[in-house]
Formats: sequence, structure tokens, C-alpha cells
Amino acid sequence: MSAVIELRDVHRVHPGVRALDGVDLRIAAGELLAVVGPSGSGKSTLLHVMGTLERPTAGTVRVEGRDVGALGDADLAALRAHRIGFVFQRFVLLPGRSAQDNVAEGLLYRGMPAGTRTARARAALERVGLGDRRHHRPDELSGGERQRVAIARALAGDPAIVLADEPTGNLDSRAGAGILDLLRDLHADGATICVVTHDPELAAALPRRVRMRDGRIASDDGGGAP
Repeated sequence: MSAVIELRDVHRVHPGVRALDGVDLRIAAGELLAVVGPSGSGKSTLLHVMGTLERPTAGTVRVEGRDVGALGDADLAALRAHRIGFVFQRFVLLPGRSAQDNVAEGLLYRGMPAGTRTARARAALERVGLGDRRHHRPDELSGGERQRVAIARALAGDPAIVLADEPTGNLDSRAGAGILDLLRDLHADGATICVVTHDPELAAALPRRVRMRDGRIASDDGGGAP
């Protein structure tokens, strides 16, 4: 199966810190995997590099066959807007806006008319089971509901790739299980999904687990390795 994301000898150095140290990773189309490891192991940096939010210091990153290093900022922004959906642990929702508005805001960079953005936002919220909560603000929603809004925002653009950074980290076990079920449903619909997590139970429930330590891949269990 063709690679959706491929990293070859990727390094990422922050001041005084080698966050990634020679990472090789291949993610095939339609995979569902977890990236696990202790704090400071490089797993979030890996997700950011895969999602083109950070450029590698050295090495090659390809997304759907395109060499990220050869793309300018405008092309990278377009790639993220059209092909990648992000879900973050802290939701990153606008506090004074409704759930529907928060999801629609995520489509601004796609150049869609306002009516189209609203229709897509409503459909995405229906998909995650929040159609009847679309006019509620974040402070009127539970933690699990806010994370579903964040997932709806990622899905509204119909991305081929969903990258989730600790999507259950701020949730209780029941809400976390609901988010895991939703990610499985999205995977069944054809999305390639990579989840960064420190939760061993969540990781064990996914078919592939990539373990990070000290900026390197310590093990890769479940297939898809280069």
C-alpha cells in the first residue's frame, strides 16, 4: 500500500534539545496507529513534523508523495488546509463562539463561501453526534463534547489524514472511550489516523504502536515500518 507519510533520517533540533534523532517512519494509506512514549520522548514533535507544522532540521519528509522540504509556506498551508486534520489535547476553541462557528472557522483557509462553511460545519457536528448542540459555546459543553467539536473541526474539510495529539488526555475514561470509538469510525470511513498518546490502554486498542524514546523510534509494533 502506498505511503501517505514517510520520514527518512529526520532530525529536529530545538535550542539545546535534539527532539528527533534520525527517525525513519512510513505510514501507509488507511492505517490507524498510536505514537507512544514518555514526556520529552519526541512524540509531539514527530506529529508536528508529519503535519508540516514544523520543518525538520535535517532529513526528508514526504506527505502523499510530496517532499515537504521543497514546498514554500503557502504550499504547506494549502497542504494542511486541504489534506490534514489536526486534533489537539486542549481543544483550541474560540470561547465566545458557538460550536458551529468554531468548526466553520477551521475552513476559512480553504476559500469557501460562508454558506458552504456553515453547511459543512453542521454536517461535521452531526457526524460526531453534536448536531443538537451546535449553537452552544464551549463553556456550555462538557470536556468530551468540546473534544468532539475539535474532531468535527478537523473533519469538516474531509482530510485524508487526521493527526491527533493526546485527544483523550483531558477527559475521563468514559469520554475518552467515546473519542476512541469516534476515531475508529473515522478510520473505517477511510481516513489515515495517527494518535499521539501517553495512555497505554488507548495505544493497546490500536492496531499499530510506534514507541518513541529520546527522539528515536524504540519499537514499531503492528506493521507498516519501512
